[in-house]
Amino acid sequence: MLESGTGSGALTHALARAVAPGGRVDTFEFHQGRADAARAEFERHGLADVVQCHVRDVQSNGFGPGAGAGDADAVFLDLPAPWLAVPSAATRLRPDGVLASFSPCVEQVQRTCRALADAGFGPPATHELLLREHRVAREALVTDVLGREGKGGSGAGGGGAKRGRGADDAGKTVVARPMDVARGHTGYLTFARRAVD
Repeated sequence: MLESGTGSGALTHALARAVAPGGRVDTFEFHQGRADAARAEFERHGLADVVQCHVRDVQSNGFGPGAGAGDADAVFLDLPAPWLAVPSAATRLRPDGVLASFSPCVEQVQRTCRALADAGFGPPATHELLLREHRVAREALVTDVLGREGKGGSGAGGGGAKRGRGADDAGKTVVARPMDVARGHTGYLTFARRAVD
């Protein structure tokens, strides 16, 4: 498994547990201090035989030759410009291997998807990660089945609903509605497989 960037090493720990004992994670970090701190943590946690931490700017210099072309089963990119690392990842990834990329902005996703297509990957799939809270409450639902105007209906056929104002629970139903305000920042995970010749 190839990973860039290492950062705090939190994801690297999870990847190492997933591939151990027979697999290996090569993680790449451009910042020397962060790489040294992560390497020391991997050693303290007994992962030195599973994780190799490299200091390298993968966006500018690629992953390097490694064991050879097609030596990686999977690649994970957490970089500001992941599309710059896609060509190098494609040379290191075995046919039908999976590339995953995390980006906080959809414009990054678009550029990465174009790079994936140019590098011979199959169609990508992107998933948005924004957590959307729902409010669950017991409410009275008033439905006008005749669809009359001004009674909460939505035209012919009815189906419109509005909240009731009753104080007791008689005739109330548990309903879930999305919150009007979403706090936080979204992110996107993009997955693609290297096409098989």
